[in-house]
Amino acid sequence: MRFLLPFLCLWLVCSCARQGTPSGGPKDTEAPQYLGSNPDTLSLNVSTDLKEIKIEFDEFVILKDHTQNIVVSPPFGSSATFLPVGSASKTVRIKLEEPLQANTTYNINFGNAIQDNNEGNKLSYFQFVFSTGSYIDSLEITGKASIPTLRKQSENLLVALYKIDSTYNDSLVLKQKPFYISRLDTVGNYKLNYLRPGKYQMVAFDDEVQNMQFDIGKEKFGFIEKPIELSENQNFNLELFDQIPPYKAEKAEQKGYGHIVFRFKGQPEEVEIDPIDFEFSTSKISYTPRSDSLNFWFQPSVDSIAENAKRIHFSVKHKDQTDTLSAVYSNLTKHSLSLDRKSKLDHAPGRPINFTANYPIQNLDSTYVLVQKDSIQLPVKLIPDAKDENSFTLDFPIELSTNYRVELLPNAVTDYFGKTNDTIQFDVRIKTRNDFGNLLLKLENKPVHPFWIQLLNEKDEILDEQLSTDSTFEYKYLPAGKYYFKILVDENENGFWDTGDFFLKKQTEPSYVYPSTINVRVLWDMDETWVLPSSVEDVDNTIDPDQNESIEETEENEKSPSETEEDSL
Repeated sequence: MRFLLPFLCLWLVCSCARQGTPSGGPKDTEAPQYLGSNPDTLSLNVSTDLKEIKIEFDEFVILKDHTQNIVVSPPFGSSATFLPVGSASKTVRIKLEEPLQANTTYNINFGNAIQDNNEGNKLSYFQFVFSTGSYIDSLEITGKASIPTLRKQSENLLVALYKIDSTYNDSLVLKQKPFYISRLDTVGNYKLNYLRPGKYQMVAFDDEVQNMQFDIGKEKFGFIEKPIELSENQNFNLELFDQIPPYKAEKAEQKGYGHIVFRFKGQPEEVEIDPIDFEFSTSKISYTPRSDSLNFWFQPSVDSIAENAKRIHFSVKHKDQTDTLSAVYSNLTKHSLSLDRKSKLDHAPGRPINFTANYPIQNLDSTYVLVQKDSIQLPVKLIPDAKDENSFTLDFPIELSTNYRVELLPNAVTDYFGKTNDTIQFDVRIKTRNDFGNLLLKLENKPVHPFWIQLLNEKDEILDEQLSTDSTFEYKYLPAGKYYFKILVDENENGFWDTGDFFLKKQTEPSYVYPSTINVRVLWDMDETWVLPSSVEDVDNTIDPDQNESIEETEENEKSPSETEEDSL
């Protein structure tokens, strides 16, 4: 019996050790709770020499992506430090190295920065407010901001106010951070609150550089034309656009054989280029107004350069401004004509084959092109592009479910240098009707002015673009996939879609984006109606996820596959 007792004790210990582990309990879904602070939120007469702000929470928190989330109005100085970063704490600390402004209400909006350390629950848009004066400013401006040419809202949009006083001029938006600033919420709304009465310039910008300041040429921009006299709460909506930077001749460089490219900022309407230290007898200039580059061509076989490499200087004139740019031209670059097929949609009936050359095209000769279907020679045309002198179209009758053999013989294409193409052979396979769907778009309240209508895919690539005044558009033989439309209105009918200009106080021309993607399926005919607002002021391009229903789920405007097959006969 005395031998059995130790074994009994051991069995009892092992039994206790095999008990199940306790569960962790329900998952924490609560955001951190504010407990208190020093100074208190909404404190008055806070010292301008304040060195640190402490904010206490009921659990350990971290500041997630604090530089992208936290917005301070008016800004602290560049030396303000926010903690904790990298480690968790129950206290958020803000260390200040520069004096605060006197008689000023400060508003710290933490965005989505404050999160609990374990589950990442966010205390969204927590605001900490205090004043160095005897009262808290209480006015506010609310509204929406959007980039109407984009399907999805940027996460970096900011709306801001600049104080208009004796020192203000419009160029300050390029040099200084705003006095008040607000980040948008997830549906495009903003709120500038705790504002003092006064006169302000309102702007918005897509802060991609993430420095709380507009960077021209890198970020989109929007503004309210007239200064805001703030004495009561107000509401404004803003639309952002590409603000054109001031004109600047940037550089010149050799791009290829007999080819020097000049690059600019500012989209100039016209530019004059004149060689300074070399006389060209064969030069040719290719320039599209409002583009960012100019192509200078010459024939090295005539305008020969003796050295292997020579720096050539040019005078570049735009309006009253004249600059000097230089480029090193190397004779080691040899002539080589290349022709590339360009197409983002599958070849199909009514959709000819497009080519782009690396040199301007001097001549096209269709008699040197052979297209065969089942050994039968087909009629063919080479058609130059009306806008791009480097491009052309190969047009011939195209049928579904057919293979073609294409051959471009020498002399079919002659470039600016008088050189012709080598023999090019390739096969073109046209898919069957079972591989395509059709899409018919009808516009209601179409613009009264001419407009560009673009068909785009999910990658935001432009697949088709046309200038039109029509209300019905047919897109046949589309591969299965998701598409959407964009409209750019030529309101002043000058042949361009004009962006805005803050310095000229000119807003961008109207644009519209289809509010959802259209799911095109093979063997289906899709009929879509797009009801446009009657005026640009009515546009709201923010996409509500709850209303972004896929056409895949909406079939009342679709025909069945059997109906489609009958239509195609």
